[in-house]
Amino acid sequence: MKFKKLSAWLLAIVMCFMLTACQSDKSNLETDETEKITTDSDDEKNSSATPLLYRITDNDGNTVWLFGSIHIGRKDYYPLPSYVTNAYDSADTLAVEADIVAFEKDTNLLMQAITNFIYTDSSTIKDHIPQELYNKAVEILKEYNSYVPEMDYYCPAFWSSTIESLLLEEFDGDVNLGIDRHLINKAYKSDKEIEEIESVDFQYKMMSEFSDDIQIMLLKISVGMYEDKKASSDDLEKMMDLWADGDEAAFKAYLEKTDENMTPEEKELYKEYQQAMISDRNLTMADYAESALSSGKTVFICVGSAHIIGEGAMADLLSERGYKVECITQ
Repeated sequence: MKFKKLSAWLLAIVMCFMLTACQSDKSNLETDETEKITTDSDDEKNSSATPLLYRITDNDGNTVWLFGSIHIGRKDYYPLPSYVTNAYDSADTLAVEADIVAFEKDTNLLMQAITNFIYTDSSTIKDHIPQELYNKAVEILKEYNSYVPEMDYYCPAFWSSTIESLLLEEFDGDVNLGIDRHLINKAYKSDKEIEEIESVDFQYKMMSEFSDDIQIMLLKISVGMYEDKKASSDDLEKMMDLWADGDEAAFKAYLEKTDENMTPEEKELYKEYQQAMISDRNLTMADYAESALSSGKTVFICVGSAHIIGEGAMADLLSERGYKVECITQ
């Protein structure tokens, strides 16, 4: 399988074991430098980002905000522009896919969630994937000093995300500067209410329950990313630039672009993956937004950008349901 773009993987899901568990020492330490970088100030000249923000209003004037997260970030994203911080400050509640900050601090919860990826039938990953793919994946992990024999008892989705986590450390971007992480930390400091739309355990379980064929596809993609690091890095850079530019049409086009090199069988598998990863979850998130509107609270919803922007995403679904949807750019 040839290289496939990163957007669905990086934008659609937090996948906390990729962003935290596999690099827990790094993620659990919020350095003074990171704290300083992500501190909002009145000096907007420090930020070059103009990300997309949507205001959703019902007939009674109740409001929720939709803000697409990117789960890795760069220094030049901060401080976030005033139209974003003003909307955030106006909200009673911050809603996120999963509270990754609380998750990282709870070792028992982390270990419990990780067990979703462990085979319970005495099989190992070698019983579920081709030998050649296993050998390639082991070589990659060994190169990063990240392979131990116990990993053989974990399913391919765990291996895939581990490899991508290791690659991200080489690319331009920092999980500690991710937008959702920044806003969650900000909410804790100001005692703003935080609600989880899903949970870490939900996301882990979803990934672990994909069929062997889908998990093989995902691991092949991750191996392909390693084998063509430049293409992977360039695509990640493009995605990060598009998020920061706030060009709605360009971002939609990027998210909807498909890999024409896939075989018909691969396309069907990827379609199934996208249905579970994005489409089904979009519906759940749109339902949450409706519930938030009916509650009368102002809620700032920050989820992966692929759930906000594009056909069948939250902004689109809520517009179809009769709510007023406005794209705020300043």
